[in-house]
Amino acid sequence: MLALLLACGASGVPTRSEVIRWLPVWQAVPTLSEAVPDQSVRTTIDLTAGGTSVRVRLSNLMGTEPVRVEQVTVAAGGETRQLTFNRSRAVTIRARDEVYSDAVQLAVTKTLDISTYTPAGTPCQARAHRTITSTREHICLVSAVEVAGFTAPGAVVAFGDSITEGFYDDTWPSLLETDYAVLNAGINGNGVVLGNAPMVIRMSRDVLFSREVRKVFLLGGINDIQNGVSAENVIAGIRTIQRRCENEGVQFHLGTITPWRGWYTWTEAKDQQRQKVNAWIRATFPGHVDFDAAVRDPADPLRLRPEFDSGDHLHPNAAAFGAMARLVRV
Repeated sequence: MLALLLACGASGVPTRSEVIRWLPVWQAVPTLSEAVPDQSVRTTIDLTAGGTSVRVRLSNLMGTEPVRVEQVTVAAGGETRQLTFNRSRAVTIRARDEVYSDAVQLAVTKTLDISTYTPAGTPCQARAHRTITSTREHICLVSAVEVAGFTAPGAVVAFGDSITEGFYDDTWPSLLETDYAVLNAGINGNGVVLGNAPMVIRMSRDVLFSREVRKVFLLGGINDIQNGVSAENVIAGIRTIQRRCENEGVQFHLGTITPWRGWYTWTEAKDQQRQKVNAWIRATFPGHVDFDAAVRDPADPLRLRPEFDSGDHLHPNAAAFGAMARLVRV
């Protein structure tokens, strides 16, 4: 009997005690939204790593009432799978809550079609403007896609504000050349310490939600500074984020804040705060990513280079994102 048990244990067949590793390969930061006028939403999303099984996370974290989802399907490579939630096709998500689907076997590589069917008028919050490849402007409640059977070394999270989230077809996180899964956790208008859900507060929800997150790249602080937050307080917030990452065994990487002279709230006094933060980053983090140096105008270092300016003098354009992405070594 002992010999038989040893033989079974060596066969490579998973036991019930084995934990399946789930790698997040896409995420949408939950946000407030209006109700969707039609009941069915189908969107194609870009994945940053592949696997052999899939599960999705539906989020009602921003909701104040329960929402009902009647059906969710995923499709890739010509194969379609019906998702279930605790073996049921429909699920009700409580307010301020989220649910994971049961796993389905499906080989995925670059893209995944997700279709959701909900009662008309269901709020479909999810922030994913720059990761949608279809013409739809939203994804209904889907906030993460995870895969098992992956070969990637883990996930890296790009953490920041609108310069990370992006306003164009490309973003600097989407252009990274890496074997890691890349997750975009940028939010338009987000601050390091300023606002209702600053970066220091949303770390657990948007960055450290998976054990497979290995690295974090932070680019943030300009929204704090333009609203009067001091360099010292921005630095204290960055230190808090750094400690949270290190306590979880996650590598922390930091980028300098890009120039913004010409933006409507720019003042010399406020920009001096940005320069103080950047000076501290350069002096404190030998491995920092100098986004500021990469995109500033040599003729006026307080401005974006003309060829890198989206036109509003704050947000870099697609060409700038390419230059920024080439600086990041993952």
